[in-house]
Amino acid sequence: MNWIPSTSQILQLVLVGLAWYLYKSWIRPYRLLRKLGLKVPFPKPIVGNLMDYHPAVQHLGQLKNQEKYGRVYGGLFFSIPAIWVSEPNLLKSVCIKNFSNFSDRYSLVNGIEPFGEMLLELKGTDWKRIRNILLPTFSASKLKAIMPFIDKAGDRLVATILKAEQDGQSIDLWRTCGKFTMEVILATAFGIEFESKEHEEKLTNAARGLFEISPGPLQFLLIFAPSLFRVLEPKLGGQFMNSTHYLVKTCKQVIKERRRNMAQGIACRRDILQQMLEAGDSDKLNDKEVVAQALLFLGAGYETTANALAFATHSLATNPEIQQRVFDEISDKLSETDSVDYDSVGDLPYLEMVIAETLRMYPPVFHFNRDIKEDMEIDGLQVSKEAMIGIPVYAIHHDPKIWPEPEQFRPERFTSEEKSKRDPCTYLPFGNGPRNCIGMRLAMVEVKLAIVKILQKVELIVTKETDVPIQLKCGTTLSPANGVHVGFRKR
Repeated sequence: MNWIPSTSQILQLVLVGLAWYLYKSWIRPYRLLRKLGLKVPFPKPIVGNLMDYHPAVQHLGQLKNQEKYGRVYGGLFFSIPAIWVSEPNLLKSVCIKNFSNFSDRYSLVNGIEPFGEMLLELKGTDWKRIRNILLPTFSASKLKAIMPFIDKAGDRLVATILKAEQDGQSIDLWRTCGKFTMEVILATAFGIEFESKEHEEKLTNAARGLFEISPGPLQFLLIFAPSLFRVLEPKLGGQFMNSTHYLVKTCKQVIKERRRNMAQGIACRRDILQQMLEAGDSDKLNDKEVVAQALLFLGAGYETTANALAFATHSLATNPEIQQRVFDEISDKLSETDSVDYDSVGDLPYLEMVIAETLRMYPPVFHFNRDIKEDMEIDGLQVSKEAMIGIPVYAIHHDPKIWPEPEQFRPERFTSEEKSKRDPCTYLPFGNGPRNCIGMRLAMVEVKLAIVKILQKVELIVTKETDVPIQLKCGTTLSPANGVHVGFRKR
């Protein structure tokens, strides 16, 4: 005779299961952090400490937690115990000295193809192999080869600005910068150029769809139940999966054409995609790996670089004396008839200081993490392999003990003399150590070239639409909450 549980028994089983789930995902990770001797704000079930502050102001939450709990404290990212570290000596141990124990990032999208093949998500020997193959792709000589693509996109950016100035129109420079960085990434990492306005909008919207997942139920599913996420996300109106499918299909078509041309001895243009297809000696990237890295460069290089460039233009508009000094440096080194190439943008030290200060104040990647392979003690801090290390970049960059008057825009913080006084791990816009951002040279070249071209043609000025101070919001990256609206005065 089959046993049929009663309603009360079913209810008891549900309650027991719920109690076990809450213990495993809430109480147990909280107790783990407390056992490590950490101060921990008491978390909420399921979301942990993720909603302690509104998702849009997570950067301010970092500051408040640092003020309240110090430079080392604990917290739950959903059910994942995190050890938040902003102490420079500990950061040096995590990123450099004890790198072997912290060499991997904590996987947050490993389960959605092709993201598991991305350099960002790979671990151990797989990460090392792909990174070693890709490193030469971002050497000075290889970046010089793609400068024509960046230069062309820069000309289109300036043309948009000049038209706005001529028409007396206001434009959101953040979105305009986004079109510039999108054009660069698609032309170099995807090997395609916009064929029409419709084509541009379709590709741009697809790329933006990768950035629209905010902290909440969908992000929870993406991390802990990727199979369910793949099914539910499109039905709930999300664009992540549809955007991914479209971009993967687009990239595969270009790769197929490139490989056919290579087999027939037909010359291919020298962009990043081509360099990835040719990279390595006996060990080459397969098509799946190339697609994954192309998506990575799109995801890591589109919005982050656009944000950095937009923040830089806002900082120059609101600090006219600094803008004048940058313009003078550009005028001394380059005439308007000179071509803007890799070497010329690399010979502008004050501009580089301005960009560095922009990235300090407004780091697009406002936090990142490291996985922990084994339990160990680093400089008196006990860490557990059941947790991850969280690195609150925004809080580190706004720590008044490291950066006096951190809300003041001061490029002089980055003179050689000033930099020598600081621990390198107090400045982390691109991370630090062997796992730093592989594309940082490309990002810097893009921002420098764009600023040079803009300032050669117009002066950036504050208007009644300009946010002063600029308002920030957190999503996948740190971005301007209301866009960047500045005025232009033709030179």
